[in-house]
Amino acid sequence: MLLTDLIADLRLDLSDSGAALFEDPTLERCVRKAVFHVGKDLQINYAILNSEINPTPDMAAQELMAILAQVHACQVMRAATANAFSFSSGDKRVDKTGQPSHWAKLEADLIADYREQLGELRPETQINEESYIITPSNLSPLIYGQGKRRRCS
Repeated sequence: MLLTDLIADLRLDLSDSGAALFEDPTLERCVRKAVFHVGKDLQINYAILNSEINPTPDMAAQELMAILAQVHACQVMRAATANAFSFSSGDKRVDKTGQPSHWAKLEADLIADYREQLGELRPETQINEESYIITPSNLSPLIYGQGKRRRCS
């Protein structure tokens, strides 16, 4: 699969067919990040050689790449709109301060979609929001003092 095909799909998904929001290098960066991240999640070593993804991803992996590339595009737009302004003059008003939060909401929805689809492909990878720290249930903290050691109850 060619990288340009995935970029074209991404443009369609982002409703940016006229390249008004994203330049090609930006979308290429989003797609490259997505390819490697999806490869890691699916435990497949994807490589990009001469603008071609090897091995060729199946349709499910391509969909995951498209979703994750959209997530990266949302992150780019959150950064680009972080300094958005609000202006009013007489009866005219322009308020762009809500843009970063709208991009953040779209990003969160896409991440949830990505996790759901990844969970269908690889059920052992399902993750909760809090699962980045694993805490065994049979541990209790120890308090150390000089010359003694006791368990907390």
